[in-house]
Amino acid sequence: MQRRSFSAALAVLMLAPGLPALAAPTRVTASEIEALLAGNTIVGTWSGTAYRQYYDAGGNTVYVPEGGKPDEGQWRVNAGTNEYESWWRSTGWTPYAMVRTDDGAYAWINGDRLEPFQVLSGRQVE
Repeated sequence: MQRRSFSAALAVLMLAPGLPALAAPTRVTASEIEALLAGNTIVGTWSGTAYRQYYDAGGNTVYVPEGGKPDEGQWRVNAGTNEYESWWRSTGWTPYAMVRTDDGAYAWINGDRLEPFQVLSGRQVE
């Protein structure tokens, strides 16, 4: 029995180089972030909580967590770091990286996990 397990493991290792590699998410540039967010709304989850967030072209943003109160903040992109930055009364300016996932969707990098979201055209928050 152990010989079969060893043989199966050895076969997988030998075949692995022929298998397609999983593509890593691709970092989004500052200009792509600007074009994607300005004047649009995103819908996603952050640490398990669903939300909507609208980004006006002038740098203001409205974050609406599911079942919670709207919060107003500011946003900008940093061309030097290719990061999105948000400002909230509780945290000040905080940078975040954005990626394009294997399936062409978008996600924020939140520590060691991805927080996926969808982009909706225009203002779609109350």
